[in-house]
Amino acid sequence: MDFIKIALLYTVVLTAALTAVSCADKSVSKNSVSATDSTVFGIPEESGLYLLADTSIKGHAYTVYGGTKLSNKYHTIYLKVKDKNGRPVDDKALDLYPEMNMGQMKHGGPYEHPIPLGEGWYKSNVVFIMADIPDMGTGWHLHIIRGEETARDTVAIKIPVSPASLMRTTSSGTRDDSRVFLSCLLPDTVKQGKMPIQFLMNKMDHHHFPALDGYEVRFKTDMPGMRHDSPDNKGAVSAGNGYYEGLINFSMAGDWEINVELWKDGKKANQDEIKYHVHVTP
Repeated sequence: MDFIKIALLYTVVLTAALTAVSCADKSVSKNSVSATDSTVFGIPEESGLYLLADTSIKGHAYTVYGGTKLSNKYHTIYLKVKDKNGRPVDDKALDLYPEMNMGQMKHGGPYEHPIPLGEGWYKSNVVFIMADIPDMGTGWHLHIIRGEETARDTVAIKIPVSPASLMRTTSSGTRDDSRVFLSCLLPDTVKQGKMPIQFLMNKMDHHHFPALDGYEVRFKTDMPGMRHDSPDNKGAVSAGNGYYEGLINFSMAGDWEINVELWKDGKKANQDEIKYHVHVTP
């Protein structure tokens, strides 16, 4: 399926589920899950990050980084804030959220409240549920809310989101929770062997995408070119805050498929096919 078809499919799904009200008018906290406060995070090495966007507004400089260019999947992003004198701004109340402007409508996406890292740095995990669509609105923006400001007085920074080379975030209708988005956190290419696999599940609730626990993420591996699967896989179980953790085994190099089923209360819950592709190297 080419990018335009994928974009149109997401547009139809989202249009049917969202109203014309901007998610910026809603409570920020309902869109997100809280980051784990007890985890110690270090300040990132700036030279190892990819510059996504920067701007200066109201005497402050805002710079957004990622590990790579952004595509429609799960990403960790970093924000660096300085005042007009170049000094780092540490604001424990700073918040942010993503918003997609499609022209005639807007919607958000799953995200976690940013973690202050110190020296003006902040870290957040964000899921971009679709890529920017040419000639349809202005695309994705990162809205930053300073501690002394209100939700209506935010800094909006345009961030480019391209189509993923391999789909990592997909959606399905469910029996109990309407439409959910499931993100597979595996990279596009992995090494042969057994490894942890992690998913993030979010429920689409109008403009909000709260984390969703209470499921099992069962999966089967398949190597279409060789017509076999692999042993010793372990389905992913809830680890809290919408994350699910399991084990997957790629028994040889080549191109693999992961066929996923969502289970709840002993019954299969997903109504649409969920499949991910992975390239495995020796």
